[in-house]
Amino acid sequence: MKRVVPVLLIVMMILPYAGAVPILDASTKFLLEGKEYMETTQQLSLSLIALASSYPAVENLTISDIEYFVDALLARQNPDGGWGYYEGSVSNVVDTSYAVIALKKTLAVYEGNKRSLIYNAVERGVDFLVDSYNGKGWGYVPNTLTEFYPTLMAVWALGENGYSKDHPYIKSAIEYIEKTEPYGIRKGEAVALKLLAYHAVGYVSPGVREEAWKLVNSPDITTKERAFLTYALLVYDGLTFETAKLLTTLEDLKEKNESFVYWANKPGQLVQREVFVTSALATWSFAKVSGELAVEPETPFEASCSELEKVQNKDGGWPYIIGFSSTDRATYYALKALKKCYFMDESIGKGLEWVKGRIDKNMEIALSKGELYPPYVYNLLTLLEFNLVNESEKAEHIAFIKSLKKGDGKWGDFLGLQPYDTALAIKALLALGVSPQDEDIVKAKEWLLSFPTEGWGTVITTKYYTRFFPSEVSTTIEVLEALEPLVTKQDVEKHLNWLINQRTADGGWPNIKESYIVGVLMYQGQPSVELTIRATEVLYAFGIDYRQETLQWLLPKKKNNLWGSSIIDSALATLYFSTFEELPKPVNLYEVIRALPDGNFKILYTFGRDKVALSVKDSLNTLFGTNMTAEQFKEIGDGNYIVLADLTEFDLSKYNPYIEIKADKENVYLNGKSYKRDSTMMIVPGKTSKGYVLFVLYPRSLDNAVKVFFASNIVKYLNGVACVVTYEDKNQNGIVELEELEAEFMR
Repeated sequence: MKRVVPVLLIVMMILPYAGAVPILDASTKFLLEGKEYMETTQQLSLSLIALASSYPAVENLTISDIEYFVDALLARQNPDGGWGYYEGSVSNVVDTSYAVIALKKTLAVYEGNKRSLIYNAVERGVDFLVDSYNGKGWGYVPNTLTEFYPTLMAVWALGENGYSKDHPYIKSAIEYIEKTEPYGIRKGEAVALKLLAYHAVGYVSPGVREEAWKLVNSPDITTKERAFLTYALLVYDGLTFETAKLLTTLEDLKEKNESFVYWANKPGQLVQREVFVTSALATWSFAKVSGELAVEPETPFEASCSELEKVQNKDGGWPYIIGFSSTDRATYYALKALKKCYFMDESIGKGLEWVKGRIDKNMEIALSKGELYPPYVYNLLTLLEFNLVNESEKAEHIAFIKSLKKGDGKWGDFLGLQPYDTALAIKALLALGVSPQDEDIVKAKEWLLSFPTEGWGTVITTKYYTRFFPSEVSTTIEVLEALEPLVTKQDVEKHLNWLINQRTADGGWPNIKESYIVGVLMYQGQPSVELTIRATEVLYAFGIDYRQETLQWLLPKKKNNLWGSSIIDSALATLYFSTFEELPKPVNLYEVIRALPDGNFKILYTFGRDKVALSVKDSLNTLFGTNMTAEQFKEIGDGNYIVLADLTEFDLSKYNPYIEIKADKENVYLNGKSYKRDSTMMIVPGKTSKGYVLFVLYPRSLDNAVKVFFASNIVKYLNGVACVVTYEDKNQNGIVELEELEAEFMR
């Protein structure tokens, strides 16, 4: 059998390679095609780890494929619980460790009886390792002197099975490893194993990670060492620009066949090709990245976005309750939420047209009533949210709102002056750009702060008396939201405390927590999604944090991908989800990159960037097997686009409101973080209702840096909400090299 393997490899090397096959698919296929030629426990174990890690990322990889390797390992386990180098060989610590690690990592794939068989095999293997401990570490076989390689492997295997650095066996083994020079394996492999073993037991060794980086960038290591170190550094650092560079180097080292790829150790003195082990290690690295970049399951945010769009009424507005007529307030919150979802969308445009058709009529109603009419205010706030009110119109609205006062800095209804109406007026005036020092705003603030009550509610005001009804959460929130830009926490302390006290035992807020008559509980309010979210957010604005508790309270409130009992509940839930960093944003770089092969992207470029655009086009067509075209920018229409432009040439808020880019003469700022303007490229994903937009924003001085970046395989691994690339001509030769680019994946 050993003589067959070289023949197999010769055949593989003379066959052409189909570049369109994804590398993980192609490399797992190689391991499957070569399974009958694998003789050693290490080959089977590492191949099993690679395949189990790739499942289910590889479409054609099945449980049956994995089962071949599982059954092979189970069959060759010896009665003492260990494994030998070959089937039937005497059990040794190194091969037992590899088998234990492989089978342990495979448990996640299985359920039922098979899982029990694997679990029992792992337990017996762990027992063999524990019994083989010699008081200091491990030798190759039980009752032999301690040696570096088996001790390191045993620490890794036991760490994968719950042993920590504090266990006396592990502690003693680490002491031995730390003061012993590696032998029996090459230096790069030893350092990679150290990283993985120490990571498994929770031990941090100063300098090991740095040594790994030094070795992986050395030209003297073998391909096998490089693959091992790449995986270990991915475990420690995750997918960063630097680890992505390692993957591109590893990809460049692959050898090709018509339908699969593989890796072999580079030839040299005392270096064997070890195609199965090296290929398994490389595949393991790509599988890990594939797992990290895999599309997240649909989040609560995404689910509520799509459902909000579905429940829009035919007239363009949104109802308070599904199936009823559109309301101005529900439409305001729905549009505000969808702006966070889709950025530019047909449903948003339709909704805005509905609002535009409502505002004049609602102004007439306000005028006839002689009071601030809430539907008018929500129409106005909606149009202001989307920058659809010009300066002269703003002046008209300011004058109109002030004309509806019922006293200096006070607004109200037929019952008299009201804190709710006054709060709405403050919100509208501030949104229109009126100064917080404006006389009416100042007087409104002073009036609201003069209330003797804790919290605010409805008021009946006559020339003879003022009657304060019990405070309500809804009115109190409205007033606190309006006052938040105008006051300090101390100014509203008693009202904040009252609001906190209205929180129910389950963590939500009702409009009225409890109502008593003559000491008897007559009413107990039920929390609502709207009030709970708004209370949480306004308290947070004043430095009181219930956000995580409210998130946990909110998650079970889903009903058919909507939240609570109203459209406003769902819209506010959507807005709330959008504020959490741990919840994925509506668009990220990997999502766009993943769409490149089949997305029919068109490259658009602004003035003077035609040569760069052609270079990027050619590079991407080669990398992804596409047939993109490039043309000068006219517009972003329906479809998918890659846009090459200057750093500040586009208003990104239309395509991605989570990213803000600003610049001055010296610096450019992404979400407030500064970079040197003349040496920075920013890659930002965006979305329209019809497709994706990938913005590549850079100064003309970086033309060649853009070409080099997009010519590398590293483009495949772009991830995060944005990528910032900086260039420095480190060797001062005027030629841009990939090693001179540094990048940060923004999370």
